[in-house]
Order: sequence, then C-alpha cells, then structure tokens
Amino acid sequence: MHTASLRVAAIAPFLLAAACSAGPGGGEDLGQSSAPISTSTIVSRGMEWVNADLHYCQAARGEVDYDSSCWAWEGPSHRCDRESNAAWNAYRSDCSGFVTYAWGLPAVGDGGYVTGDFAPFSNSFSHTIDGIDLQPGDALNKTSNEHIILFKEWTNKGHTAVFMEEPGCSSSIPYAHEFTSDVSISGTEVYVSYEGATFYAIRFDQATSGGSTGGGSSSGGGSSSGGGGAAPDACSKGQGFCTATLQCDNGHWIVRQDDPNACTTVEDVEEPCSVGGGYCTATLQCDGGHWVPRVDDPAACTSGPGA
Repeated sequence: MHTASLRVAAIAPFLLAAACSAGPGGGEDLGQSSAPISTSTIVSRGMEWVNADLHYCQAARGEVDYDSSCWAWEGPSHRCDRESNAAWNAYRSDCSGFVTYAWGLPAVGDGGYVTGDFAPFSNSFSHTIDGIDLQPGDALNKTSNEHIILFKEWTNKGHTAVFMEEPGCSSSIPYAHEFTSDVSISGTEVYVSYEGATFYAIRFDQATSGGSTGGGSSSGGGSSSGGGGAAPDACSKGQGFCTATLQCDNGHWIVRQDDPNACTTVEDVEEPCSVGGGYCTATLQCDGGHWVPRVDDPAACTSGPGA
C-alpha cells in the first residue's frame, strides 16, 4: 500500500517508461497455449490492481527488486513487499507485468512478459490494430524496452480515452492507477498526451468480446451465450438496474427498458450497429462490473456488436 512518505520525486509520466521492462522476464513463445479471455474480464483484472493501489516494483512479491528507484519504499532489503494476493504474487508489478496479469498470461520468467514480447516487436500472442479500433482490454505498447499501458474505454472515440498503467517508482503516483487522456491517431500509432509519447495499438490474440470466458475472476451476469461489447456504464448487483433489451437506433445500440419504472437508463453501448446487419435483439447482464450484451438466440444472431 502507498503512503505519502513513499512518493519520491515526481517526474512526468513519459520519462518513467524506461524502467518498466529492464529485467529479463518473458522470452517464452506462448502461441495458442493461453485460454481465451473476455474483454470485460481483462478490464476487471486490471481494475483489481488499480483498486488495490498495487505498488510498482520490477519483481514478484518477496523477490529482490533491482530497480533502484524503488528502494526508497522497499527499504534495505530491496525486496518487493507490496500487498499480498495469491492471484498476483508471482507477477512483477511493473507495466508489462500488469498487462501480463490483466490478459491472463502466465507469470513466465521473473514474473511476466516484457514489452519486447508484445506486438509489434513479437507476434507470438498479440498483434497490432488500428488505433481507432481500440476496445476495452486492448493495450498500447511503446518501444521494445520502455512502456505499455492498458486501454479501458473511450470517452470520446478517437479523441479521449481512459487507460490503466503501472507507471514506475519515480512517479508521483508509484502504483497502479487509471488516467484519462487526449489521443491522436495515425493508423496503428496512438499519441497519448498524458504520457507525452506515441504507442502502438495492440490486441491479445485470445481476447473475446462479451462476458467472462476465463482467465480470472469475474462477478455477476452468469455465463455468456454470445458476444457483444460492454456498455460504458458500470453496474453492480443491487444497483437498481434491471435486464433490458438492446435495439439499433441511429447507428448505436440503445437499451430499451422492459419496465421504465423499474429500470435505470443505459445508453450508447460503444460498438456501432446497422439495421439489417445481421444483429438481433439481446439482453444486457452485469458481468465483472460492466453491462454485457447476451444474445437471445446465438444460432440466429451475429455474435454481437462489433462482430
């Protein structure tokens, strides 16, 4: 956990990247060995670290951390003594260890893959995409030995988005956190104003749209019977929302309430739609804190928005 005494001299976020993946880490060819994982689960796993303010260090918990910028909080032992959780103790809590964990990848090497193991520098388990196509759970990778961040959601598609990262011990926020930033896009390259740097937009090969399919904890919603992207509004049990139907309205998926007196309105699910495009009415269910479309008849429907 962090305290004010742990916050060492602040440096602009884009100057911290070089510390992210200096360790050996990674190096294994994952191929297709990892199980599919839903985009909502990826985001939920990332938020586990954000909600815990999980402190940055370039080592698994209890292991020696060779990043000297972290020694101010680690003490003379130079061991990563962050919050303990059996689910993530084996992972480095640096930028690439964070994405390794969020994507449900194994804690290979010294605690996870490093930035050079991710696209565009390696295509063993991820690939580049156009920046405008970024979806929750995708990532942005800078250079082969610098920084990688997780994409959470658009607030203004193509212009402003929410990201998650482990920023480095020299940061004024030396622990997992989310931030909102303006972006500018040119093909696969995305300039993130908050970072002051250009990244490549990338996607995990095993990521699936819609509800939980494995790779980590997820709450609510039941099992998925189809695809679809999460609605931008968060949800939770007992929050006053109810299951509703989605219909295509002017190019967007709009929730049509079954009982307006009993439901809270949720509008503008992120993925575009078109009348006659093969989609069908679906229901929304709460999965891992997000609204996820569940198709009523998978055999008769396209897999969901964005398919």
